Amino acid sequence: MSTIDTKLCEDLLREITKEIAAAGPKFASFLPLRQQIAHVRKASKEAEARLRSHLEMHYPDIGWTGEDDRPHQTDYWLYDPIDGAYHYLQGLPLWSASLALVRNGEAVFSIVYDPILDEMFIAQRKGGASCNGVALNASAKTELKAAVVGSAIAPLAQVSQEQQDGALSLIRSIAHSVFVVRPMAAASLQLAYVAAGRLDAYAEVGKDAADWFAGALLIREAGGLVTDLRGGEFGWTGEGILAGGDVIQPALWAAITTPQIQA
Repeated sequence: MSTIDTKLCEDLLREITKEIAAAGPKFASFLPLRQQIAHVRKASKEAEARLRSHLEMHYPDIGWTGEDDRPHQTDYWLYDPIDGAYHYLQGLPLWSASLALVRNGEAVFSIVYDPILDEMFIAQRKGGASCNGVALNASAKTELKAAVVGSAIAPLAQVSQEQQDGALSLIRSIAHSVFVVRPMAAASLQLAYVAAGRLDAYAEVGKDAADWFAGALLIREAGGLVTDLRGGEFGWTGEGILAGGDVIQPALWAAITTPQIQA
């Protein structure tokens, strides 16, 4: 595999994401939802084409997999220009861009970038995780009742009623066991917050591994644990994601009963 110039990747992601932020809404748009979605898709497509051209020039042997695709190569880039699109469209903070280099189904290098706070979370396999140069450590909490947990509820414009009900069911099951559950930001950014110890854990239903790869590596390199919601291996074929500190994550998994989780 090619040696990755991490500074190059950081600079590219920062530049492109800052431009997306500058061109985005500063407050909630009154445009029809269809037009708002079209704006996000256009901005994402342009950003993807730009980043892809740079990375293919520097790393021609590494493939590319879109957010909605499934990989066909051994090594490939996985990029989401606007994770947390509804935050972006409302003029809110807490959206992010993520980039992961995946090898044989596992992220080996990843970045999650918050353009509003200018926080660059970065990890390399067996190389640790950091934010703006400061090493990250996942939560050291041991009491589940004190845990602050992140999650997400996808809108019905993206998922079925059954899938949304599954997300709500998961949150209910978690809320009974922890201090508080907060669906507070883009998935990749919430996972970065788990790596930083700002959130103690994160759980989400679904098959959106593309949204989770970058953050999963951050957490593992910060000393945390990541599995699917069944306690199995995290990845393209797993059900959802459950991540957290090395004590809280297994305790939270034990508190989640299988019948409450709907695919």
